[in-house]
Amino acid sequence: MKREKIGLIILLVVLIAIIIVIVVASGKEEENVPKEQNEVVNEEKYVTELEDETKVNTSKDFNNTKRYGELEISNMYFTERNGQSIMLADVTNTGKVRHEVEIVKITILGEKGEVITEVNAVIGKIEPGETEQINATIYGDVVNAKDYTIEAEG
Repeated sequence: MKREKIGLIILLVVLIAIIIVIVVASGKEEENVPKEQNEVVNEEKYVTELEDETKVNTSKDFNNTKRYGELEISNMYFTERNGQSIMLADVTNTGKVRHEVEIVKITILGEKGEVITEVNAVIGKIEPGETEQINATIYGDVVNAKDYTIEAEG
């Protein structure tokens, strides 16, 4: 009976030792994998991050002046912070008549022209020659965009 207990204790010690060796060995294998394979690289081609962690869109296509009917959209500023993307731009009425309040659809486009998201924005009344600001808020980080389009909602 005593020999059986000693044999059982020895067997348990051997099993614990084997388990420890397996756990340590599997941990060392992970350490030998280069970091590049362990980390997901988040490449944001059209973004610069400021010291306060605000991301700013830097795409030339996105920031070029665009036309929507008799309106000129310029000085685009597209940022993201804390999961909220904000688009601000100047809208100038280059026509000869007042532009009435209108809801427009802004489509945010990625590298290959794919749709990242769409958002509705309101363009207010703008007299000929006047400039107003358009503001659109998107809940989510979509600031890494190459371009956008603007069209009538509907």
